[in-house]
Amino acid sequence: MKVLIYTHEFPPVLGGLATTSLKLARGLLASGLGVSVLAPGYGKSVHEGDGGLGVGVTRIPSLGSGLAKAVPFADILLGRVHLSRAVAAERPDAVLFITEEAEAAGGLLSSYPFVPIPRVAGSGITTCFLGNNPLKRLMRRPMARLYRSSPLVIAVSESTRGLLREAGVPAGKIKVIYNGVEDEMLSKAPDAAKVEALRRKYDIPPRAKVLITVARVLPRKGQDTVIKALPAVLREFPDTYYMIVGDGRYVQKFKELAESTGVSERVIFTGGVGHSDVACYFDLSDIFVMPNRYWNDKIEGLPNVLLEASARGKPVIAGNHGGSVEAVGDGVTGFLVDPESAGAVSDAALKLFRAPGLAREMGERGRARVSGRHTMKGMMESYASAIRAAVESGRGGAARDA
Repeated sequence: MKVLIYTHEFPPVLGGLATTSLKLARGLLASGLGVSVLAPGYGKSVHEGDGGLGVGVTRIPSLGSGLAKAVPFADILLGRVHLSRAVAAERPDAVLFITEEAEAAGGLLSSYPFVPIPRVAGSGITTCFLGNNPLKRLMRRPMARLYRSSPLVIAVSESTRGLLREAGVPAGKIKVIYNGVEDEMLSKAPDAAKVEALRRKYDIPPRAKVLITVARVLPRKGQDTVIKALPAVLREFPDTYYMIVGDGRYVQKFKELAESTGVSERVIFTGGVGHSDVACYFDLSDIFVMPNRYWNDKIEGLPNVLLEASARGKPVIAGNHGGSVEAVGDGVTGFLVDPESAGAVSDAALKLFRAPGLAREMGERGRARVSGRHTMKGMMESYASAIRAAVESGRGGAARDA
């Protein structure tokens, strides 16, 4: 059985969707399915690391750069053309669509000689179906057509299932498959030498407390709320540092916020970090914090990074909505807080700093929770089984016009 993964985010770009796209490609291949990937080229037809990814990758050279990035819907129309070519050349049994742009491009096809399977995180629904941006809402019709044509729509959380129901997707089509983390993230012991090297690199004293966020630098991720919370934390724990790991268009604005708040010397912007190095950053920290919020019509479906932080045994502070509610056990593996309240964030951080035993227990419970519910093995078994069942149920009907 052959599966084409069509995504608009893929390495070398960093971020949760790009990482998830690669994980799914490798995992489904290991599950016995034939797998290929259609992905953005970001200005190139081939990337140096493509040969080592373990799966065949076809790049759409101009997707993710230039006019395709700047002109509304150019990425969708370009993707539709290349998707048609890939389907004709590879004749997949199923296409797994990742990102709303990929879904919209898929919804523009004249027919489906394969079984279409959208994998939905949530922001595509909030922006294109429930939001107010008129350009985004134009994507709703082709996305809805794709959903109608599929026997299966995969949701990453119960929160996302609810959004899909609001968008009119029948309950019987929706299957929730939670994200999983790699075995290494759960089992690999901290590398003391690498952690110490990071401390030296960023001039963090040995006994200092460290808060960390690993995410794109955007208001949706809540780094600004953490910066505003820092003065209250520093009054009681003056040797505290906040590491912002990631890139994004709000880096300069948040640097200015740290300056105006008087905490710029304690806020470290590291820039983007490769996924293979992220575990060491978690291991350096005491608390993972990401008070994610609804912003720009987007929501967190089920943040991978919350699961990864728990897998590394860290207590987690997250926003109290969306898929974060399913990723964090409030008062058990961390705290869910009002993402607009700097006071709520500082209170949660201070509770954990004051009680190292509680922080350690929450981290251990988080690791156990991830080990039981969010393994890569379980995720891939669920995806492979669902895709096989969808192909069997969709044979003979998927090629008809929707």
